[in-house]
Order: sequence, then C-alpha cells, then structure tokens
Amino acid sequence: MVNMEQWDKNSDPGATIPAASTGDGNVSDFGKLREEFHIFPGEDGSKYEELKLLGMGGMGVVFSAKDPTLERHVAVKILREPFRHDREQIAKFVNEARITARIDHPNIVAVHQLGVNEHHGIYFSMRRISGETLQNAIRRLREGDTGAQQQYTTRRLLDIFIAGCNGVAAAHEKKILHCDLKPANIMVGAFGEVLVLDWGLAKEFDAPASVRRNNISGTPAYMAPELVCGSVDRPDELTEVYAMGTILYSILTWRVAPFDMSLEKEVLLEKVASGKYLPLRAPKGGHLPRELAAICRKAMSSDRSERYATITELLSDLHNFRDGRPVKAYSPNAVYRFFKLCRRHPAIPIAVIVAGFTLLAYSMTLRLIEYTNDRSFLNASQLTLQVADDHFRSSMMQFQRTPRPEELSHPVRLAIRERNFLLQAQLAMREYFSILDSAAGLSASGRKEFAELYAVHIFKRIFALQLQSGDTDEVHEVLERCRRWSFFQYACEKDHSLAAMVRHIENDTGVITIQLGGGEAVMRAGLTMSDGKEYELELSNGKVLELAAGDYYLRLENGMQAFFRIVPGGNETLFLPVLPDEPSAVVIPADHFFIELPTSGVIRCNLEPFMIKPYNAPAYFTLEEAQAFLELLNCGSDSWRLPNAAELQKAWRPGRDDKVSLYGLPAVSGPVILYNGEFYDPHTGKIEHDVPGDRGLLYLVKNID
Repeated sequence: MVNMEQWDKNSDPGATIPAASTGDGNVSDFGKLREEFHIFPGEDGSKYEELKLLGMGGMGVVFSAKDPTLERHVAVKILREPFRHDREQIAKFVNEARITARIDHPNIVAVHQLGVNEHHGIYFSMRRISGETLQNAIRRLREGDTGAQQQYTTRRLLDIFIAGCNGVAAAHEKKILHCDLKPANIMVGAFGEVLVLDWGLAKEFDAPASVRRNNISGTPAYMAPELVCGSVDRPDELTEVYAMGTILYSILTWRVAPFDMSLEKEVLLEKVASGKYLPLRAPKGGHLPRELAAICRKAMSSDRSERYATITELLSDLHNFRDGRPVKAYSPNAVYRFFKLCRRHPAIPIAVIVAGFTLLAYSMTLRLIEYTNDRSFLNASQLTLQVADDHFRSSMMQFQRTPRPEELSHPVRLAIRERNFLLQAQLAMREYFSILDSAAGLSASGRKEFAELYAVHIFKRIFALQLQSGDTDEVHEVLERCRRWSFFQYACEKDHSLAAMVRHIENDTGVITIQLGGGEAVMRAGLTMSDGKEYELELSNGKVLELAAGDYYLRLENGMQAFFRIVPGGNETLFLPVLPDEPSAVVIPADHFFIELPTSGVIRCNLEPFMIKPYNAPAYFTLEEAQAFLELLNCGSDSWRLPNAAELQKAWRPGRDDKVSLYGLPAVSGPVILYNGEFYDPHTGKIEHDVPGDRGLLYLVKNID
C-alpha cells in the first residue's frame, strides 16, 4: 500500500517533500543559538557585500555576495523568513552545512563559513558556481535545442553522471546519505565542474532513524519503490543507487523523470511503488547504448537484491563501459568480451585480421600448388593410361585370337604367340601400377578426382589381365597388392561388378554363363571336376553357374563336350552351339551380328541386315569359290553379297569393357574375304591384298528390303 499521509495533493510532484517537523519550539535569541550549535561569535556574515538574490528553494534562499577579505564571490544561503526561528529547521540547516563541509570532495560544493547573523539568522557561505542544473540541460535536449545537443553528447552526459556518482560515493564513504538525488540537484558549471547540491535532507548511516513509516522525505518521482510503499523505514545505499539510476534514465532518454509527471499524485505514487517506469528508449536524435540501458535497468530494479550493492559497483560498470571493457549488467559472453577487447586494443583485431589473411593466403597458395600438381599428374596419367590400355588391348587380342592352322602345326609360333601375350600383359600391368603408386602423392581432392575418373577402370583391367593367367595364387597376390591403395575400396563401392569379382577371389570361386546356340529350353549335362567329383546339371540358355576354382569337363546329352577352367573372380561365357538337322542359312535382324561357329555369339550394332556364313559352307574361301557360292545361293537374285571393309571395321571396333570388340565379338581364326577379293584382318584392322593361300573366312551380307 502506498504511503499517502505525507504527500500534499496540490504540491508539485517534482518538488522535494521535507521531513515533517517535530515542532518542539522556536528560537528568538541568536546568541543562545551560537552556543547551542557551537558557532564562533565573530562569524556573523557582516563582512559580505553586494548581496544579490540567486534563487529560492522550499526552505532556503541563496544570495550572491562578495567576500572583501579574499576578494572573491561566494554564495550565501539563509533560511526563509517562516523558518528562521524554527529550531527543527535550524538544526537541519546546520546539519546540511556541516555534512556538506565534511564530505570535502571536488564534486561536492565547498562550504566556507557557518555563522549567525542578528538580522537574517543562521547562514553558511559556499563556493559560487555559474552554470545550469542537469535537469535544465535535459529539458533543453528534449526541446530540440541544437546548442544543447552539440554540448551535451552521450559521452559528455555520461561524464557528468560519473562525476555525480563520485560525489555520492565520497559521501557514502563518510557514512552520509543524500536522500534527495535528482537531476535538479546536480549542477553543471560553465567550466565543466559537476557538483551535487542540496544536502538539506542528508542523513548519516548510523544516526537515529529520522525517516520512519508515515514520515519520509524526498522527491517522489526519484525515490525507490520500497520507500514510497513503506516496505523499508529508512533510506540506505540501495535507495541511493536507485535514485542515481533515475538520473541515468533521464540522461539516456532526455526525460526529466522516469515517470509521467503530468499524472495525478495518487497514480504517480502507485507507478513508483510498482516500479512501472516509462519504457527506456533512445530519444529522437539521440543514441542509447545497450550496455548503458542494461546498467540503468539494473540500478532501477524493483528487486533490491538485483541492484548494484553500492554506488562504487555502479561506477565500476560505468568505467568498464567507457573504457571498452565488458559490462557486468550486460550478458558478458565470450563474443561480447572479445569485441570489447578489440575496442580497447585496436591492434588486436588488426593483428587477427592480418594473421587471418596471411593464413588464408598461405592456405590458398598451398591449395594452388596442390591443384597445379594434381592437374599435371592427372594429365600425365591420362597419357600413361592410354599407353597401358594399348598394351591391354594387344594382350587381350593375343589371348582371345584363335590360333591359325599354320600356328597349330608349329609349336614355335605358338610359343611366340604366348610370349607376346605375356609381354603385353606385363607392360600393361607395370603402367597401371605405376599410375596407382604416383597417385598416392596427390592431395585429398586430387585423390578423390583420380578415384572418380580412373580407379574403377584401372582395377578392372588389372584383374582382367591377371585372370587370363589362370594362376590362383597370382590372382590373390594382385588382390592384396590392390588393397594397399585407398582408391581400391572406393572403386569397389562404386562398381558392383568389381566388388563381385573381389568377393569371388576371396571365396576362390568364379562364374560361368552357359549360352545354348539352339535356344533349347533345358538340356541335361554331366560336370566333372579336376578332383574327379561328378555332378548332374540341367542347363538352359543363359544358365549362370558359380563354381569353385579349378578345371572342369562338361558333356551334353547330345554328345557335345567342352573343357573350361574357373579362375577365382573370373566371369566367362561358354558357347555351346546346337547344329540344326538340315543345313540352312541364318538370317540376322538389322541390329545384330552373328559370329561363326563354334564360337557363336550375338552383339548389338547398326549395320545393314545381313547373314553370316551358312552352316554347310566350307571354312575357307577364295574369291572364285565365294562368287560361285553366291551364284548358287542367290539363284539369279542379288540378295546375298560379300561384306565391305567399313562394315567389318565397325563391327570389330575396339571397345573399353575388357573385350576385343566394342560389341563383344570374340576373335576369329583368320582374315575375312571382302567383296573385291581383298582380306580384312580384325586383329590388326588392316586390309591385305595377299593372304597365305589366298583363302579367308566367308561372311555373307543379305540385303533385306
């Protein structure tokens, strides 16, 4: 409940409310007054000359006067006529003079003399200051006075406030409370002086309580809520902190008080008691630093425990703000502290920025060097890879080419052929491993790019070469060697066929696919392993068998036999042609190519529709025999013809998937005769005019409308 007994409803809410007088008597004999208050008799103020009225307060009047002894102007304060003989007011007047003199601080007005005049009663003289009160300066700022806004910047106002806090802190050091702190009681001198005035309500910390419930003094708009509502019976340092917070509020918002002074007295007191002051916002044309706003809110907290405990603590936060240090009242997190440190020491952010740019430049330089080295290596790797792939293709062509009859009859030629295959395979393997060894020196991004471009291709070709050897131990050795590179795991994750090959090598198994040329649904067969174990199978076209590594013998129910070897990780196709009962030609659609028996197969290509060697034709032909066969086959028409070189070159064009041809054509046993009598060799891609024996394989093309 707000204590209303001491407030006059018709009084100015901004005026000081004096403590109630005890009314214990008047004083008529000033001589006795000197004795009672221990005032030296000679101090009667008669020496002061040229008195001029400066101002009038609730109980006192202030005159300007000249001190002829020291030839200086001073201010002389006396009691107003109604209070000159009031013992209570005289005691307070003397108390004000002596307390002010006792503080003795640059921000407290200096008292020169205390005396009694026979005509004007008690008086004291003090330093005269020319200037204006902080309240008047704030009013001018609020009214948009350009001169005031130029003079009273935020920093200047903060310096004034700090000076006032210093004066109050000095008083607290002497165990003295002001009890009426407000902008009107802070004087700003013409030469920058800041003085805390009007110590008429001042009290000592340990003095008997003169402020009790229903008997309080001060200015309502600047008093702490606990004093207004009566929850405490005397002012203390915390109430002084609150009062200084209201002055800081006025400085930050350019309002004379934290509350609307036009409100009725009862409403104003209710708001003061509840701590509901006007929002703390920057004035028009002004600036409100967040840290100062936080300091103000903390000082004006309704909860006494959340305020600054002393004016000294308040000053500490103000100095921290002014010096660019973290402010206790404003969330001192690490980022906030860092920026405060940078403001105090500008060299730090400059050093950090320079170090950051240096580190960035160094990092970019290293990255540029790495990028240049990576580009150089990748370009060189591409050339090396082309050489390796050339050796790979040559090796595979040597391996897959069917021996010619003259080679079969000459073991030396077969040995040379085997040596050529091994030589090309070794050269290819050496180049592939050389690329992998060099790639280990790439940067992280370079290794990633290398893995994306080449890893799968290189590892698949390494295994394709090794699988042709048929040596199980060597295949495992190559696998262990490949595992040493980080690219290998990436390649296995990226390519499922490579991962499946590795899995089969680890399990010592391989895969073989059975292709039945006749397309029969099911055919029974017996399978015998090298260790003598036998199995019965039912084979169908496209049947996939996963078998342990080793040699196998297969016999079909139609009497056809086949031998094959399973190498760990291998994935081969076994063609088992089924001959028709009657010799006939096979017509192939426009997008297919049919290879001679027994190595029959089907591929995709975009040649014109044609047909390949009929079953009853001889294996080798001269041009005359081919023309005679065409005449017999065409029966006077021109449906069948010999192929040209372009068609066969396109069919056997080298590919990139570990096969001799782009379309998967296996090797043939000899050159193919062309329409003009020349011969095309799929192994070399060359056209020969003369072939030993002048005989070649017969491939026929059928023109279909």
